[in-house]
Amino acid sequence: MTARYKSNPVALVVNAHCAARRALCDRIEASFANFRMCEAATMEDALIMLGEERIDVVLIEGDGGGIGGLKGTRAILERSPNTSVVVMSTFSEPTCRSAASRAGAVAFVSKRAIETELMPVLEELLGLQRIERTAGFE
Repeated sequence: MTARYKSNPVALVVNAHCAARRALCDRIEASFANFRMCEAATMEDALIMLGEERIDVVLIEGDGGGIGGLKGTRAILERSPNTSVVVMSTFSEPTCRSAASRAGAVAFVSKRAIETELMPVLEELLGLQRIERTAGFE
C-alpha cells in the first residue's frame, strides 16, 4: 500500500451508531493534523456524499445488515473508483479479510484493534504522520 494523498485528506465514517461514529472521528482527528472527517449513518447517505464531494477514504462498518460491508464496498467503488475503502469489523477471521479484499477494500481492520491496525493503515494510505503527544495529554 502506498500513500495516495498528500494534503488535507477527507475521510468518511459510515456507521449506524452515532456515538460510535463520533468516537472514531474524534480519535482520528486527535491523531492526525489536516484531516477532515465526515459522517454518514447509512450507506445510502454515504453514496450521496460521494457524489457531492471528494472523499479520499471511506471507513465502513462490516458487521451490520442492509447495504454495508462487502456490498457497500462494491457500491462505493462503483460510484467513486478512486476512493479507498477500509472495512472495520468485530469479525477478524481470514475468510472475512479475504472477502473484503476481493470486494475491493484496501484494508480490513478489527474493531478490537483500532489503534494498532487502523491508525497505521491511515498513516500509510494517506501519507500522514501522527500528532506527537506529551505524557498526560490524551
